Order: sequence, then structure tokens, then C-alpha cells
Amino acid sequence: MLPDRPTIQVLSPRTWGEFGNYLAATRFSRALRTSVEAEVTLLEAEPILPWLGEAGAEIRTISLTSPDAATRTRRYMGLMGRLQERFPAGFEAAPTPAQRAALAPLAAHLSTTAPDVVVGTKGFVARLCVAAVRLAGVRTRVVSHVTNPGLLQLPLHRSPYPDLTLVGFDWARDHLLAECGGDPARVRVVGPLVAQHDLRSFMTSGSAQPAEEAQGPWGGDDDPGRPRLIVFCNRGGDVYLDLVRHIADTHPDTDLVFVGYDDPELAQRAAAGAARLAHWRFHSRLTQAQYFEYIDRAARAPHGLLLSKAGPNTTLEAAYFGIPVLMLESGLPMERWVPGLIHEHGLGRACAGPEELLRTVDDWLTRPATIETHKKAAVSFAESVLDQDAVTARIGAAVRPLLEAR
Repeated sequence: MLPDRPTIQVLSPRTWGEFGNYLAATRFSRALRTSVEAEVTLLEAEPILPWLGEAGAEIRTISLTSPDAATRTRRYMGLMGRLQERFPAGFEAAPTPAQRAALAPLAAHLSTTAPDVVVGTKGFVARLCVAAVRLAGVRTRVVSHVTNPGLLQLPLHRSPYPDLTLVGFDWARDHLLAECGGDPARVRVVGPLVAQHDLRSFMTSGSAQPAEEAQGPWGGDDDPGRPRLIVFCNRGGDVYLDLVRHIADTHPDTDLVFVGYDDPELAQRAAAGAARLAHWRFHSRLTQAQYFEYIDRAARAPHGLLLSKAGPNTTLEAAYFGIPVLMLESGLPMERWVPGLIHEHGLGRACAGPEELLRTVDDWLTRPATIETHKKAAVSFAESVLDQDAVTARIGAAVRPLLEAR
């Protein structure tokens, strides 16, 4: 007898891409629970396949220790190439003995739990699931949820084999079909999901201390036109330290929050050079109240601005709240598409290097009306592209037939 409710497992690596991928999986799982009648379980991939965690640790090392973008790209592509050699295109159809051994824990997990649908939130994870389902001999359907369409530039993350692939943009669907073929009816454009306030679970802690260093209330209402900047640093810390010192020296009439994610020493170093700022706070962790305060005040401020690396999740999250961005290109190949998104829609600017970043922040803080122009563009983009109710409904419409056919 079939259970009353079908079951969906969302399998996501937590160590690949800091917390961004798991954050996207959290948001996707919530959309599924809203849009389909099913028991939805979000699982970390690493406890099932520990070698995925080893690769994630190498990605983190590459991100944090590479001295420049070119080195970061070379090292990252080297890792992707080694994984691609281990799991080449088409391996899903006929795994070798070595591949079967690597997938044995996942096949055992799927054999035991036998979900109706398993979702991989990396293309590579979805490919592993396709092979593991065949090895397990279960009737589980496989969905590939493309959280970052830039990953489709890498063969490791492309496959025609999943029963359904969900992408955020038309160009991502077209690229996937052009590169690896497959049935167009099994690739659906649903639009981009954004974390909204789910981000608080990753960026905040109920036990976090107040700002490590603080001077006055950030975003006070004494001068609502004052630029209010959030600097979010999870890679390339020294560049952002130079940025903070530069802003303090040349634009002291600025409110600034610096978040050196899980790095108290970085936050303290940033605070050391910022005493001239009008109001400043520095954190390595936020309370939820602080997170909501900063997002809300930056969103309401005519000259609120987010500065960070040019990651897709950060960019879309800021646009959702109507906050323009000033970004530094990361050098990671799966994020190369983000500057084009920013510039095409007027969401702000993505800079190729630190010098351009400093020149642009000088220009914008000297002429804050520029920030206001980008803010209007971000609000318009959010209204037309980031309608989360519509995206959730499309996800449900795409996944539901897989459940009905079980």
C-alpha cells in the first residue's frame, strides 16, 4: 500500500560554497512544502558521502588562500577537472566498479529510505543520485535543482539524465540543452528563488554578542540621507579591510556595518581603522535582531548599499530587498555570469579588481544620487523577476507530476 503522502528528499552539500548552497536548499525545501502535498526532508550530503566534504574543504581552502582571482580560478578548475575525470559524462548510465564503490553509501541510503523524489541541489549531486538510484533498484525520480546557473558552464554539473531539471533563467535552460542534449520537456524554467529571511539561520545566532566594536547607533534617523553601507566579507578579507580604511579616511560621514563572517580577528582588524566614520559597527556574527535591523534600515535608506563579492545569492537577496550592490568579482568560474546580471538590470556595479572598487565607492559616495538610481532599478527587478509566490507555484507545477506518477 502506498503511504498517504509521497516523500521528497532534498540532498545538499553544506561545505560547497560556504553556506550558499545549503541556504538555497533550505529555501527550495520550504517552497516544496508550500507547493506540493509531500513530506519534504532536507539532508546534508556529506554524512552520506564523506568524500564530498573533503572536496568542499578543498574549495574553501582555494577560496580563502588564493592570492588573486587568476590563481583561484586555476585551482578551482583543477579540482573540478579531477572530479570530472573520476565521474565523466555519461557515467550515470553504467558506473564502473570504482564509481559503484564511491556511490555505495548513497545507494544504500536510497534503498533503505526509497523516497518518491530525490532532489540534488548541485548538478553533480543530481548526477550521483541518478547513478545511485539505478544501483539501488528503487523507483525514485531524480530532480536537479540548479541553484547557481553558472555551474552549468562546468561539465561536472551537466547531465541529460535527471527526470527533471529546474533552472532560474531561460538562458540556463538553453545552455544546458545545447551542451548535453536531453528532452526539453524535462528542463523547466521556474525563476530564481531568494533566501528572504531564511538567511538569518546562517548569518545569525541567538547567543551572538553585540557588535565587537560600535560607535553610536547605525542608521540613526538624525540624517536619513546619509549613505548606509553593509560590507559582507566571507572571502578576500584584506581587500575589504583596505576598503573600510579608505571609506573612513575619505568619506567619514558614512554609516557602515562590517560582517567578517565567523572571523572575529578580521572584524577587529576592520574596526581598528574606522574611528573616523560617523557611525560604525563590526561583527563576526549577528543576532537576529541585528540582522533584521540592518537589512530593514538599508532597504529603507535612499542611499543604502551592499558591498561584497559578486555571488549570485547575495546579489539576488539584496535586489529582493531593494538594496543596490557594489561587488568585487570573485574569480570563480561559476560566478562569472553575475556581473552581467548586475549591469544588465542596473542593480549596481561589479568591479574587476580592488582599484576599480575604490574608485567606484569614491564616485558613489561623492554622488549618492547614483546609489538611489540603482535602488530604483533593484526594486523594479524584484517586482518583475523575483516574485517568490510565482516561482514557488512554478516549482510545484513542475514537481507535482513526478509525485502523481509514483
